[in-house]
Amino acid sequence: MSQSMKRPFGITIIAILAIVSGVVLIFGGLSSLVSGAFFASISIENVLTEIQQQEQQPQTLDVAELHALVQLLGSSSIVMGAIVLVIGIGYLVVAYGLFKGREWARTIIVILTTISIIVQIVFIITTSMLNTAMHHDANTSLYHLVDQIIGIAINGIILYYLYRPSVKEYFKKIQP
Repeated sequence: MSQSMKRPFGITIIAILAIVSGVVLIFGGLSSLVSGAFFASISIENVLTEIQQQEQQPQTLDVAELHALVQLLGSSSIVMGAIVLVIGIGYLVVAYGLFKGREWARTIIVILTTISIIVQIVFIITTSMLNTAMHHDANTSLYHLVDQIIGIAINGIILYYLYRPSVKEYFKKIQP
């Protein structure tokens, strides 16, 4: 028989963040699918003819290469959109699991949060190297650095919270 235990408030907050993330990812995935389908259906010849008529310049672009590039862009957008859409749906499922106190949902959020921290650290390292090499604006670089540090801090707090004994106990006492 399952024991009834009140859901910790922090779990409600984390579940709501998962819902917001899921909805944003679903919209992002759908927009990527739509834009990918648009690019995949573009007739490059018509676009180039229109540009040439407006600029009155001879054709200097290789139509086949440009067509292949646009097809690649469209296909990539469709694939990425599908992946993002599935991840967004996954976040909604995990949010449901968190609301219901399922241990699998806690485990998935721990894994996703850890991956997020790793990605943010890699982003800081790579962007700082690129900004140094390309001499980008220092203010923009600082903004991105602060943004990533805040993200790491929030994710760190979430991980800390999910490993608190009372939170772990909540997920163990709730039986499916």
